[in-house]
Amino acid sequence: MDKLVLDEPHTIVDRTACVLRLEKGRHIGFAEYGAPEGLPVVVLHGTPGSRMLFESTDSVARKMGFRIVALDRAGYGLSDPHHHATLKDTAYDIQALVNGLGINRFFLVGFSGGGPHALAAALLMRDRIQQVALISPVGLVADAERVSMTSLQHFIFSYLGHSETAARVYFEGVRSMVTWFPHSAEYLVTQYATETDRAILDQYGLRHSLGTSMREGLSHSVEGAVQDLRLYCHPWGLNLHKLETPVTIWQGSEDTIVPPEAAYRLAEVLPNCRLEVIEGMGHYWLFGSFERILDRIRTKPPRRSRAAPPAP
Repeated sequence: MDKLVLDEPHTIVDRTACVLRLEKGRHIGFAEYGAPEGLPVVVLHGTPGSRMLFESTDSVARKMGFRIVALDRAGYGLSDPHHHATLKDTAYDIQALVNGLGINRFFLVGFSGGGPHALAAALLMRDRIQQVALISPVGLVADAERVSMTSLQHFIFSYLGHSETAARVYFEGVRSMVTWFPHSAEYLVTQYATETDRAILDQYGLRHSLGTSMREGLSHSVEGAVQDLRLYCHPWGLNLHKLETPVTIWQGSEDTIVPPEAAYRLAEVLPNCRLEVIEGMGHYWLFGSFERILDRIRTKPPRRSRAAPPAP
């Protein structure tokens, strides 16, 4: 496991572009938003994405007294590429970051592709993480034959997720497009979004933020995105049935980016999980409701409470 080189307290100059250097020279990039002395919330972006996804949370987090720490996973944004053999291995990067920032107890939020990484971290640091919130998460997609998916979802999780060559070619194409035509990122992140998603993104002016997050995430390499799909689409190797940390899953019933059924199956496996299905909503509803998420994690959710998913 990598350890931090720096012994002196971490000093933040630019809160949106920070880097920690690990013992072997590898860098982990991150940003901070909200109240610098607030309750710490570590947030994990989707695939592809970056720390900049959560820039829009700054004002509401500051108002509510939360310190948002958003890291770039390995191979995204300011973080160096690094091969992780398993999801469990990725959790050590999150541990290194919170250790370096002197954070002991914290809340953990995983959005979309950040969901599996959040669960891996919760298992590693179960005594330090107060609650886990999974928002529109990538669920149990490894057994795609048992999960209802759209053609797009099958392409991502059944094809790209099982061919690193195909995934690399695909994401290199996306990277080239958003590099040469920056505004195309805004189109790509909403191309398959629902009408409710588009309305939320337009209402809060977030199309640009999502595009910026994608461009930043792919600015140096596609290795983070390729690695994410490899890890999600094979057996996770996590003892999810042993995770007693309270988990809440919020899942839009009309999500077109990740299969809702995979999130419902994930909720069934977790022993202390509450599933909340957001009827009629798609993938990006979080960005109109982040205050609701922060308000919920302030209060410990009831143990072993689960709202039923909608009937098929």
